[in-house]
Amino acid sequence: MDDVLKSMRAVSDELRVRILLLLADREACVCELMAVFGLAQSRLSHHLRTLHAAGFLKDEKRGRWNYYRVHPASLDGVNRSLVQSLRGWFASSALVERDRTALKRAKQRLHC
Repeated sequence: MDDVLKSMRAVSDELRVRILLLLADREACVCELMAVFGLAQSRLSHHLRTLHAAGFLKDEKRGRWNYYRVHPASLDGVNRSLVQSLRGWFASSALVERDRTALKRAKQRLHC
């Protein structure tokens, strides 16, 4: 039960859901995510740590930056179901599409 509740708490925040949906499509570094969401590194890192601790994200350090992504093969059953459900529920969300577009622009501009 603790793992399920930890996962549910992790996705109980709109920003974390948006981050999770964005990282389900592709990896991104902290600097790119900062540009997408307009957040300070410390605030963004808090949300990333929460998603990572709940088992949603994998990270890899490259140079100065950590890159994050959802790694479907490593998700447990609960997290896999939650990610699939969130993707289905927000498949046509204009906000999620804006986040994807903003990430594409950030990747072209920043070259992290």
